[in-house]
Amino acid sequence: MWHGAAVPTWTQATGQPPLASEAGRVVVTIALEGVRIPGVTASLRSVDGNVVVAQTTSDGIGQATFPDVPAGRFVITTTRDGFLDGESSAFEVRGGATAQVLVEMQLTFVRESVEVVVPANSPTESLQPVAVSDVLTGAKMDIQPLAGDDFQSLLAVLPSTIRGPDGRLRIKGGAPTTGALQMSSASLNDPSTGDFDLELPGGAVESVEVLSNPFAAEYGRFSTSVTQVRTKRGTNEWVVKPTNLFPGFGKGFAFVNKLEPRLSISGPLKQDRLLFGQYLQYRFARTAVRSLPGEPQIGLDSFDSFTRLDAVLSSRHALTGGVIYFPREIKNPTLSTFRPPETTPTFTQSGFSAGAADRLILTPQSFLESTLAIRTFEINERPRGEAPMVYAPQGQSGHFFNRQEREVRSFQLVEALTVSKSDWLGQHLFKAGLDLQHSRFAGPVYSQEVNVLRLDGSLAERTTYSPELTNPEVSGLELAVFVQDRWHVSDRLNLELGVRADRDAVVDRVNYSPRIGAAVSVLPEGRAILRGGFGKFAERTPLTVGAFTQYDVQTVSRFNANGAAIGGPVTFTHVVDGALKTPESIVQTVAWDERFGRRFFFKAAYLHRNGSHAYIVNPDPATGVLTLASSGASKYWEVETTGRFLASEHRDVSVSYVRSHSTRDLNDYDQFYGNFRNPIIRPNDHSLSPTDVPNRMIVRGTLGVGGQWVLSPLYEWRSGFPWSAVDEFQDFVGTRNRSGRLPSVSTLDFTLARPWHFRKYRFTAGIKVYNAFDTGDERDVQANVAAPDYGRFYNPIQRSIGFVFGTTRP
Repeated sequence: MWHGAAVPTWTQATGQPPLASEAGRVVVTIALEGVRIPGVTASLRSVDGNVVVAQTTSDGIGQATFPDVPAGRFVITTTRDGFLDGESSAFEVRGGATAQVLVEMQLTFVRESVEVVVPANSPTESLQPVAVSDVLTGAKMDIQPLAGDDFQSLLAVLPSTIRGPDGRLRIKGGAPTTGALQMSSASLNDPSTGDFDLELPGGAVESVEVLSNPFAAEYGRFSTSVTQVRTKRGTNEWVVKPTNLFPGFGKGFAFVNKLEPRLSISGPLKQDRLLFGQYLQYRFARTAVRSLPGEPQIGLDSFDSFTRLDAVLSSRHALTGGVIYFPREIKNPTLSTFRPPETTPTFTQSGFSAGAADRLILTPQSFLESTLAIRTFEINERPRGEAPMVYAPQGQSGHFFNRQEREVRSFQLVEALTVSKSDWLGQHLFKAGLDLQHSRFAGPVYSQEVNVLRLDGSLAERTTYSPELTNPEVSGLELAVFVQDRWHVSDRLNLELGVRADRDAVVDRVNYSPRIGAAVSVLPEGRAILRGGFGKFAERTPLTVGAFTQYDVQTVSRFNANGAAIGGPVTFTHVVDGALKTPESIVQTVAWDERFGRRFFFKAAYLHRNGSHAYIVNPDPATGVLTLASSGASKYWEVETTGRFLASEHRDVSVSYVRSHSTRDLNDYDQFYGNFRNPIIRPNDHSLSPTDVPNRMIVRGTLGVGGQWVLSPLYEWRSGFPWSAVDEFQDFVGTRNRSGRLPSVSTLDFTLARPWHFRKYRFTAGIKVYNAFDTGDERDVQANVAAPDYGRFYNPIQRSIGFVFGTTRP
């Protein structure tokens, strides 16, 4: 029986029922992480015209049924007080068939009234009612011409996310190790280095959200941003879906540079009770360095697996479990114009992550969530031989200087209780919890000789390391407690208040992080919202910081052009300079979101962050010490503007521009004691960040171009990265990162595809083109003032082409 008669059924709207042969049936399941939600208003909307076809309310087991639905493409939108508005992916209804649709909802304390259909990645929609965030659906990986078929490549299309020269992501001006990566409440960062050290099959990703310094106290152990990955649930009917079956090609089809096939299998092990999802992906990716003889390639080979089980134990109780397996090998990982293949290390990683989340509705006003996660993986980095590593003005040679094996284990338990309270100066959503994580790493480290040569081949500097193999080992138990209140004061005002206390096991400190945020609905019906807040955020200290005094010691000798020693050799003893503090940041944000009519959205946001206590290493040849101190400072601000035109599924264009400025202390610990170490340690300097980008513009969208063809362009223009000049000793000349900038980047990538139908099979096929205009966009610079080609740029981005091919159910 249908409810909500305010919206007519198909028959009432058109005056004629659809023919029986043309009509189908839609069954909708509405859930909060597997817990069914009754009393939700569900609307059936047509994709093409954005017209409400019918409306009903979910029953006691969280299901809603739409009979006699005409053939076509539709979406389901859901609303209920206390939850954010939900929306399904677009689905197809066929005559005589039943379409099973799942809509996931999220808890909140205010439901914004928005009449237009707003997809999850709209700049006016956020899973946090106060924090500024960007949400991208996993479906974008099928549509957008991304550099790779993974969630990290998806993040790179966001206007404030930059991929640095080393391939690692910098979000909101932060270093690669300053953000948090989460799935549910479980941390996915490598506790030994702080890196985002995880991959998922592309088909497993439901959405990725970047929260810019969220004011909710439940988020911790970061200073810049939280990246939240949500994975797909199994379905109530069996689906087998292979995608990405065709390779990509570089340099005029001369070689295969990409092959990333996926396989997704999902279905019910027990109808409505136990849902299974298995997602697999093999990755073969190659990036050529065009400025080296033979154009050698950086290579990635990996196999990623994600298994998810969702058990509905009762109408109030659900259990979700997942296992991730992610072995990979990176060939020539540090390859560049000035570092040939033989001087790069080999890098392999293997491991898995397993976790479970138990969610129980205790009462209509309370909700308990328990999360348990275990991670274990191994990293192995080795040089190709035992020859000394050589730095010369015109390039490097020899073999990489460092080898390391690292075994990492972590165990995490999170308990959180959510309680809602009404009629007490408004509505409140209280949440309190604890987050316990024990981590350990151990593994041998060994370094070999490094030589610095002049242009004439004479030895300028020699670095040797303690000959014995070191085997650092560090473990720690982190404990955090938090309490927060999302307070709906009125229809126009929402507040978020909270405080968090984190025990940093490495430096043995307790850090307190108070936060406050507000959202004001300036115009009715959420048409214009002003958000902002202030907070303190403390990072996780990587376990490798605790191993600083356990690592091998370097001895440096310098020579003049005649080969005579300049002074004596200096052995740099590792010394911790005073009591270490946990890196932290103080952040202020303000954002304006506005909707004009039904199709245009606008966002303007300002963020200002002051960072302090970053871990910095600094050599002092006079005293023979290499000090570690938590004295590093940073400053970042940005202004982002985004406009989006949304008319239909295939008429969607967004334009974003970011103006930003970033400075920091440059001898950050990670570059010398992370995965790929730099053997040249010079005095610290405070200057522009290595990925400071004053200007960046992103244009992306989805455009129907006739004949069912859909064009998905992705255009990026940004300033080039700053670079530093060095002399024949590899000492910096002048202020670091002030010698100039790499050329600005201007690339156009696009996908052109359409659906096809062959007999009973349906699939999508088309092409992807990268750097369509084959612009230069050089990524390397000759920075040695002694080299005859000083200041020349190398290694432009290469034009390449790939194919789109994905099957759908017959």
